[in-house]
Amino acid sequence: MTTPLQTQVKRIYKDLLYLGRDYPLGYQYFKPRLHKAFISKAHLRDEDQIRDGLKQAEFVKKEIEALYYVKKYRTMRERYGAPPSAEVEANAGS
Repeated sequence: MTTPLQTQVKRIYKDLLYLGRDYPLGYQYFKPRLHKAFISKAHLRDEDQIRDGLKQAEFVKKEIEALYYVKKYRTMRERYGAPPSAEVEANAGS
């Protein structure tokens, strides 16, 4: 693996590990699965295949971030209730 790609792979691995700290099923669930996913691609030597793997890892990273945003939104909505505009729309439909 070439050096620039190697640093990109390490960077995305570290980013995903960092995101895994708050994974809903726990870090102990997340870390071995992440490691297994990266090890399954360790044999790749073709730069195009490595870039495809990086794109897939970036997609997973975005999905995990989206999961956290939804979780945060639901928690805030639970604590503070629906915004006033949503309540007005709900009453208008009745």
